[in-house]
Amino acid sequence: MVVAESLAIFALAKKTVELVSSAVDTAESATSLYSGLDKLFHVRDQIDQAVKQKPKKPKSKLRAFFNATTQEDEEDETSVGSVAAMVLEKKALDRKILNLGIRIDNKYGQGTWDEILATRERLIDERKEQAVLAKKRAKEKELEEKEFWDRVVGYLIEGLKFIFVIAAAWGIGWIIWINRCQGDC
Repeated sequence: MVVAESLAIFALAKKTVELVSSAVDTAESATSLYSGLDKLFHVRDQIDQAVKQKPKKPKSKLRAFFNATTQEDEEDETSVGSVAAMVLEKKALDRKILNLGIRIDNKYGQGTWDEILATRERLIDERKEQAVLAKKRAKEKELEEKEFWDRVVGYLIEGLKFIFVIAAAWGIGWIIWINRCQGDC
């Protein structure tokens, strides 16, 4: 992920949190929040991936401050400024999401946000299990197909052997019959 994409993800995450927060106040049902929450979790997963990957260097005021304070090279992706900017941006986003959870709990009842998060984790785990099962089934199917074609080739070879033996026996019989008839016929 390039630096511009990293900055775009953080900006998108902040905007999504703001949109979902405003939707909490105006929404009449939880279903109207669905698309915003879905987008929020998708963006949050992208940010988690970005933070786990090799640190990038977002050009932010926070990073510039850290680089100036620590006198580090701005091009160094592992500098304290680069890493701190990424981690602090993620922490700020996590704080906004926590506040959003509190607002949802206030509107829809205590524990709603935790239930949303638990349900999401359960669904992610189920999706992962389904993917593992699908891979397992695909391997089994591939193995079954290989065994099938191995059997077909085996039967074909045995059939060709049988035809060869029959043809050889017929040829030998024909040669014997011709030789027998030449002397007596």
